[in-house]
Amino acid sequence: MDMKRIVIYSILLAAALGLATLGFTSFGVEGLLIPMGITFAYFTGIFIVATLIKNNSIVDIGWGMGFVIGAWASLLATSSPTWISYLMVGFITVWGVRLSARLFQRNVGKPEDFRYAQWRKEWGNNDVITAFFRVFMIQGLINFVVGSAAYTMIKFNTGSFNAIQWILIGLGLGLALIGLGFEVIGDEQLRQHIAKKTRKLLQSGLWSITRHPNYFGEILIWNGLYISGLSLIVDGSVPWVYYLVLILSPLVMSLVLIKISTPLLEKNMEKYEGWNEYTKRVPMIFPFTKAK
Repeated sequence: MDMKRIVIYSILLAAALGLATLGFTSFGVEGLLIPMGITFAYFTGIFIVATLIKNNSIVDIGWGMGFVIGAWASLLATSSPTWISYLMVGFITVWGVRLSARLFQRNVGKPEDFRYAQWRKEWGNNDVITAFFRVFMIQGLINFVVGSAAYTMIKFNTGSFNAIQWILIGLGLGLALIGLGFEVIGDEQLRQHIAKKTRKLLQSGLWSITRHPNYFGEILIWNGLYISGLSLIVDGSVPWVYYLVLILSPLVMSLVLIKISTPLLEKNMEKYEGWNEYTKRVPMIFPFTKAK
């Protein structure tokens, strides 16, 4: 593994530990160590199954459920959960189960995704141990970091809010709901388009204002959940410095989608007729911005 990757992974691991221990101040159940540990255990389980069936791409199917498990672990580790805790867990459950179910339906019975198959060839005889760290543990790490802001809201909200907190919660959850709408509607439009078997690019509906409405929706969701959690600073439920560090939650998700997932997907989309014209007309992620 190259030094640059080692440094990035080390920083990400340190950040995750810092988030799980409330800034390295609490190493018991008071923080987020339980959801973090359960998240890693979950992705280890996926690794075992993937190794047995020789298909590492099943980690994509398990991605959404990772947040569901983390959210429920946070709820069960909360001594006095409030109605907002249950609301947050319910939202994440609906989102995560829908995402994993959709990917399962789309990929079940198909061979390993081309990206993972290519990595398997590149890693040669070390493919199993390399995949454990570079695929499953890294995804587990990112999964926890992204979910940490929501888990913090689940665990530490008081359930009693003033006007400013209500505005933050309403704004955040409103953005998250809009994001969920983009994902659900975008996926349904894509499903109907694929069912027509035209093998042409989908360029109507939400796909006429963004090339990746599902990714845009996911960015909205995690930014929205983070914004709703700003209410914790108002009443001192968590230190403001700690919550500022939690900006890693939406930031990491946004960077992964924009810098990694989207370029990989778009590379595979170049084979479709009209792709170049489509990219010049429709923005990559954010609707109504300049296409590039």
